[in-house]
Amino acid sequence: MRERALVFGPANLVGILTQPDPEVALPDAPAFVILNSGILHRVGASRLYVRLARTLAQEGFTTLRFDFSGVGDSEVRKDAIPVEERFVTETREAMDYLTATTGASSFVVGGLCSGADGAFFTSLEDQRVVGLWQIDAFCYRTPGYYRRRYLPKLVDPRAWAHSIKVRVAPDAEEERDEEQFVKPEYRRIIPPQEVVGDGLGSLLDRGVALYFLFTDGLEDYNYAEQHAEAFPELDLGRRSEIRYIPESTHMVTGLEHQEVFLSDVRRWARRFGAARREPVPA
Repeated sequence: MRERALVFGPANLVGILTQPDPEVALPDAPAFVILNSGILHRVGASRLYVRLARTLAQEGFTTLRFDFSGVGDSEVRKDAIPVEERFVTETREAMDYLTATTGASSFVVGGLCSGADGAFFTSLEDQRVVGLWQIDAFCYRTPGYYRRRYLPKLVDPRAWAHSIKVRVAPDAEEERDEEQFVKPEYRRIIPPQEVVGDGLGSLLDRGVALYFLFTDGLEDYNYAEQHAEAFPELDLGRRSEIRYIPESTHMVTGLEHQEVFLSDVRRWARRFGAARREPVPA
């Protein structure tokens, strides 16, 4: 495995290129592009992206994980394009760089949270994308979500007692804290459900392979089949891979949960190289 730092594109984006050893490299296999989320740089939460890139290198895939402009070591863009457009533009610049330097002609893109969003929009815009993986992608509440969230509380006396307490006698100390401190909040823009459904449908029609990981850190998700049930017309349960880890944080900080994800992606990625591997002589 070989790793090297590089700078590419008009915005001088900084990334790390991870390439497999020549004896395991898969010729003509798609390259993986990993997108950072929020203000987290290319290392990823708890070094998840580093581990992912090296895992994929063991399977024969080239990977580029990079910082969007204004994040990590990448420079701030001089133009003023919207964030959503910047995601797509800079991801495509990463893909163009890989094509020019490694000859890659197809790509698998993915990321966590806002990185998942950028990967989704890039997949819709660029026909070179043949695979999409997302951690805590756009999700939508279903009847099953509401049953699991509220039915247990209806029969829990502690939930009723707490509900009465916060309405009748709110804690004065908590009120003072709220007045003195402003809690930072990241506001994620969730598209209408039908827009995401149409997008997923177009990706499936193109034959794009899909992998989704949902965590307990996503407030609007609480059971394994929720993503598939939100889009019943797409048959996601059969046409994609969906994993739910109820104990995991949004950042997948637990090493045991990272191992589940890495094992899933290792197995899922093999579909992209299976047709390109030379048959083993009998």
